Amino acid sequence: MALPPPPGPVAARGPVMARLDARHVFQAVNALDGLLAAGAAWHAVAAIPAVAAIAATQAALTASCLCPRCSFLGPVITRVATAEPQVALTFDDGPDETLTPRILTLLAQYDARASFFCIGRRARQAPHLIRAAVGAGHSIENHSWDHSPRFALFGSRRLAREIDDTQDLLADVSGRAPSCFRAPLGFRNPWLAPLLAERALHYAAWSHRAFDTQDPAPARIARRLSRGLMPGAVLLLHDGRNARDYAGRPVLETVLPGLLRGLQARGLRAVDLPTLLARHDRARPPQDTPERGPIPAPRVFR
Repeated sequence: MALPPPPGPVAARGPVMARLDARHVFQAVNALDGLLAAGAAWHAVAAIPAVAAIAATQAALTASCLCPRCSFLGPVITRVATAEPQVALTFDDGPDETLTPRILTLLAQYDARASFFCIGRRARQAPHLIRAAVGAGHSIENHSWDHSPRFALFGSRRLAREIDDTQDLLADVSGRAPSCFRAPLGFRNPWLAPLLAERALHYAAWSHRAFDTQDPAPARIARRLSRGLMPGAVLLLHDGRNARDYAGRPVLETVLPGLLRGLQARGLRAVDLPTLLARHDRARPPQDTPERGPIPAPRVFR
């Protein structure tokens, strides 16, 4: 009986099986990679709301830091609810040996009062101007020690030093510690509000800004300060640095007399900010005036 031929060597089938195995492995890897990619894509899609929320939070925080009148980072005074016919005049960045005395003279001529938000370093160089302002019935407030453009990037320790060094100096020179603080350029960060609360300091912004450090046209500045003016307004001007008009004079020398006359014509009195805050009155509704019509309820953030 004939026997069947013996099977061929097993080694002869090796290359075929190797090619099959390699193809299967490649297909399996591709399939696994596809599953992983699909899973990653799914997780990425699922994470979109969280990422969007984080981005929105960061955007809101950044906008608040760069928005001097936003209350997101803490209480801020932009105007004061009051039944009194008063507005607060505030001057930043002084004292200045040339401009501050001129402003004091003009304020005295119109029996007006104001708050001077002083830079500590400059106040140390001109304490006689601080005393002159206080002696004339004005208030001295805190505008940081160095007026650094990086103020909003400082941590709490550096912020505290900027505030406290200025508080101590101004209290020593003027005999009264400031009750209000305004940040350089109005820019803040989340660490500032708790520091101010610990020191019982109001954070002051403004309702009307002159831009008198940049604009050489007194008429434009006057329009900004008078537009929508009503009791409780907080006006921001500068005595530390001032743009020059086309004749080479500080624009404030032209703007301020007209502003003070305009306030008197409207029956409004210029006072310092602590005086306005002490008399704010939310209980009484705004009154109609024949000259200006209804006065909208002003806002106070404290």
